[in-house]
This record gives sequence, structure tokens and C-alpha cells, in this order.
Amino acid sequence: VRGVFGWPAIHTRGKGGKAEETAKIENIFIDCGCSTKAEIEALGVHVGCVITYPDTFEILNNDKFVCRAIDNRMGGFMIAEVARLLKENKKKLPFGLYIVNSVQEEIGLRGAEMITQRIKPNVAIVTDVCHDTTTPMIDKKIEGDLKMGKGPVIAYAPATQNVLREMIVDTAVENKIPFQRHATSRVTGTDTDAFAYSNGGVASALISLPLRYMHTTVEMVHRDDVENVIKLIYESLLKIENNETFSYFK
Repeated sequence: VRGVFGWPAIHTRGKGGKAEETAKIENIFIDCGCSTKAEIEALGVHVGCVITYPDTFEILNNDKFVCRAIDNRMGGFMIAEVARLLKENKKKLPFGLYIVNSVQEEIGLRGAEMITQRIKPNVAIVTDVCHDTTTPMIDKKIEGDLKMGKGPVIAYAPATQNVLREMIVDTAVENKIPFQRHATSRVTGTDTDAFAYSNGGVASALISLPLRYMHTTVEMVHRDDVENVIKLIYESLLKIENNETFSYFK
């Protein structure tokens, strides 16, 4: 039986959450990537089935990708796919585009700080992961109501520039890309914070990929969300004009 053990009480980035260090019987769940009883039965799964504890890349129920560190890996894959689409579709953007992958996010956004100081961008579209809050033991009152398979998550936060964010929302609506919204307060806990407040202020936006079991060996994302994050970034880039300032006063 293909399934994963998940222990969901993982720390929340930038919000001071506490990490669960050990797996216990009361916080281990078996996730087969299904959402209905019929899907479970179609896999031949029932009470009493034996399950092993894998630590390799898995595709569950045809549309869930599972492995360790998939937050970082999938982020790199998605921005690389945006670059591939631009090249294969022969799109010539009217501005210089840098596609970069940062390091050391978890210890203070160090990689993003170096990137923004070296490149000095005018605009930054950042992608990261956020919690699928239907994960067992995650509190929706704190983390919001977000679910993988329902589309990319567009952030509302002090670090996100409103005009740029609304352009991304309009792009999603125009291209019929499903999306979700997530509001944060002081910080996003992502590289968006490093870009937004650098070099006198950079227009920045955050598009997140919903993920289950963050910071464990069985992180899980949905195939549709991956494809839609790629499409949303790609289509948003095509809407940006040269010398666009994203000013609130026009």
C-alpha cells in the first residue's frame, strides 16, 4: 500500500510556532492522497493493511507529489519551468528578467538579501510554500483556510505591493487560474520580506504553493497547484510593461 506517515505539528514560518520533535502515536496520520472513501477503496486500502515508512519520491493517487525537502525542490522546478516556457514560446520580454533561487531562508533570508543587493531589481515575484491548513492538527483560526488542489495562494501582507498583487489577481481571473488568498500581519516569513524592504523599497508579491507536512520527510504538494503556480507566474510576467513603476498615484 502506498501511503505516507505525516506528523503535522510543524513550526510556522515567521510566526513563532513550535516544532514537534518526535512522532507519537497520537500525532501520526496515514495519508494516501485521497479525499473520499471511494478513492481509498479503489486503492485496496482498509483497516488492518500494513504500511511501511518510505523516504523516497512518491506520487500518491496520481496527483500528489511526496518527498523530503520538496518545498525547496519544487520552488526551483517551478521557476525553471517559467524560464522554459518563455524560451519555448519565444516570448521576448520588454525588460531584463532574473530567475534566481535563494539559500538560507530559514536563518534570516540571507540568500535573498544578497540577491536583492546584487541585482537591485525593480520588481520581485516570489514563490514559496504555505501550509495546507486541512493538515491534521493545524489550527485554521491561526493559519487560515487553505487547501492543496485549490490553486496558488496569493499573499496579502505589508511586504506585498498592492498594485503588483492586484495585477497578479487580475491575471489569474483573466486566465481562469484558480487561486486562494492568505493574509499575514507583520511578516510573510519568506524572501518577500527581504526584497520588499531593500534598496529603498521594491514592489514585491508572493505566490505560494500549498503544502502538507511542512519540514518533514513526507512533504506533499498537488500536481495541479504546481502547474498553476507556473502558469500564474508566466502569465503575470507577460503583463508587466517596461518601466512600470506600480505606483499608487497615476
